[in-house]
Amino acid sequence: MIEKLVGLIPLVRKPKSFGRSDTYTLILTESRMVFALLTADMMKQAAAEAQRKGKEEGKGFFARWGDQLKACSAFADRYRQMAPEAALNETRGNFALPNSSVRKIKVGSKDDDDDGSYTELKIEASTGKYEFRVDGDARSVKDALKSAFGDVVK
Repeated sequence: MIEKLVGLIPLVRKPKSFGRSDTYTLILTESRMVFALLTADMMKQAAAEAQRKGKEEGKGFFARWGDQLKACSAFADRYRQMAPEAALNETRGNFALPNSSVRKIKVGSKDDDDDGSYTELKIEASTGKYEFRVDGDARSVKDALKSAFGDVVK
């Protein structure tokens, strides 16, 4: 049976200590949520590719710099062509939650004096509670999650 991709949410950050965080791409399928870690090497690869492409297109410094900033988000698109199982096994630190284990998902916009505005994602599953910060609009995050979970998303 082929696992059907339902959606992708890039730049999902799991806060750690001292203001650091791990960044994931959330891969939504019909049966599970796969959290694919964006490693430092992957970020460097995405930035280098954006820089190379910008030079080939004759872009100036600032245009290439902007492309590099967008590259990590666009890097997630490669998971559209990858089997979810391959994404799960790609990097140590990747993990999955079965959709059947998810009890509640809460998505909301937050404003923080230090961090600015962001989307807060809270997942309550039988295996525990998970909290993330997502770059991007709360509405688009909620819509992507509703396509997989329906009324579980609040």
